[in-house]
Amino acid sequence: MMTLGRRAEASALAEEVLTDIELGKLRPTDIVRKASRLARLLDDTEALEWLLVEIRGYASYGNKDGLPKPAWSAAERSGRVYTDDDGTRRARTASIAELQAIVEGSQLQLSAAADAPVSVSSANPSQYVSLPQGNTVERINAVRTIRDSQNTLETVIGAVHQYVMERSYELRFGSAVESTFERIRSTVDAHIAALVPDALRKLTAAIELAASENPEHWADAAGYCRRLIKAVADALQPAGQPIGGRANGENNYINRLAYWIEKNETSSTARDVMVSDLEYFGRRLAAFTDAGNKGAHATVEQYDADRFIIGTYILLGDILRLPTDKNGEPSEWITEVAAPALSEDGLGDGQAARAEAVRVEPMETERPAPE
Repeated sequence: MMTLGRRAEASALAEEVLTDIELGKLRPTDIVRKASRLARLLDDTEALEWLLVEIRGYASYGNKDGLPKPAWSAAERSGRVYTDDDGTRRARTASIAELQAIVEGSQLQLSAAADAPVSVSSANPSQYVSLPQGNTVERINAVRTIRDSQNTLETVIGAVHQYVMERSYELRFGSAVESTFERIRSTVDAHIAALVPDALRKLTAAIELAASENPEHWADAAGYCRRLIKAVADALQPAGQPIGGRANGENNYINRLAYWIEKNETSSTARDVMVSDLEYFGRRLAAFTDAGNKGAHATVEQYDADRFIIGTYILLGDILRLPTDKNGEPSEWITEVAAPALSEDGLGDGQAARAEAVRVEPMETERPAPE
């Protein structure tokens, strides 16, 4: 999971690269290198492989049979692929540095190929005297070389610009969403232990399991969320006899929480919304954890595990902010919490607590397409 500090660094770098491209501040080779650093910060291995091919050049990947598939994919992403007159798909494989050198060299050649001023005349007024051909052909060839190389350069940098712009939008949107969720998470992490002492351990375990690549762990993450919500219900509304027509037994933790919310939420609208959300979340959580208990782990996707963790935080945040009596007095375990301060490593207080609690231990310039 990307820390807030790393996200902020990547976002700033993306804006810097966009400015460099749009204002022409850097040479193309430097732009591609900075874009590869952005891909590394984002752990975007696919983009990093593409940009490394552009940095190293295609010559190191080619052979007499053409480009291997990874290099060909990079050429396609950069817009280097074209179809020649006989219908064969080919790629322009000159490196960024080579293209840049070709453009600069051809511009010098074009300047040097300018014809010196000449004056021609004839003593015979009936004779037509043509001007010497001069360096016209040389200039035409230089212009074509500049045009073709510059077009390839612009196409590659255009692809880089599109990639960086997309990542910039994602980072800006993701940062706003994470900041919103971080405020809820900070409140819960700071105060839930007063209600359920081992709550942070359960939350940390759920987060680590949801991040696992093992599908069997995703159902286990949902199970930790369920046990935590039940522990909250046990602390707020212990099991007992039926209340208000609802079963109030050991396993009826959703009913018990709903009853507690109805007792402590003075706004009828907020009360109805919270109870409705709670009951829906409880049914969904029970369905997935029951499937997991039966061994059907494949029915719980990683997306579902992430949703359960987020839903658990939102539910706990709502509960912690409720008054404990009809006079509207706040819960004894909750105080006003400011926006979380970040440490040097970009972790908020709650994140640092979880990290401390649990530490869980990858020269031809044109070649045909690959077979």
